[in-house]
Parts: sequence; C-alpha cells; structure tokens
Amino acid sequence: MSDEENAEAGKLEFPCQIGIKAMGRQTEQFAEIVKAVVAMHVNDDAIVEVRIRSSSAGKYLSVTCEVQLEDREQMEAIYAAMFEHPDILMTL
Repeated sequence: MSDEENAEAGKLEFPCQIGIKAMGRQTEQFAEIVKAVVAMHVNDDAIVEVRIRSSSAGKYLSVTCEVQLEDREQMEAIYAAMFEHPDILMTL
C-alpha cells in the first residue's frame, strides 16, 4: 500500500464498510475476477454492493466492491491479492 493509503487506513475504525476499487482492461471476466479476489478474504454477506463503470473510450473497467471489513489485516490482504493478480492494473 502507498503512504497515502496507509494514512487513510489509519483513519478507519474497524469494523467498517469501505469501497475497494480495482481497474483493468474491459473483458467479460474482469468484474467476476475482482469479486472473486475480494470474496476470498470476506464472508459471503460482507460484500454489500458492487458497482461497475466503463471508461469513456470503453477500454477499461472499474469495479468497486462495498465491503464490510472486520479489521485492517483483512483490508490489507484484499489489496495484496489484487496487487498480485495480473488482470488488475490499479487499485484505489
């Protein structure tokens, strides 16, 4: 995580609900990939909402998962898994 993400994470009080956003190339599977990565680290009912948005040129897709997290370690595990996935180009 970047210094800015660490500073923001320091402000969070757990448990909490946050939006985790991932960006990648627009493919049929990208949204499912992001949801699967998040689901590996949370309970089934912890994913509250999923929002999908295409870039203006249609080349990229952003997927935001609103999730209920129990602790900072859970959040860091999700971001680490996203960082390692080759289809996820960027996270916020």
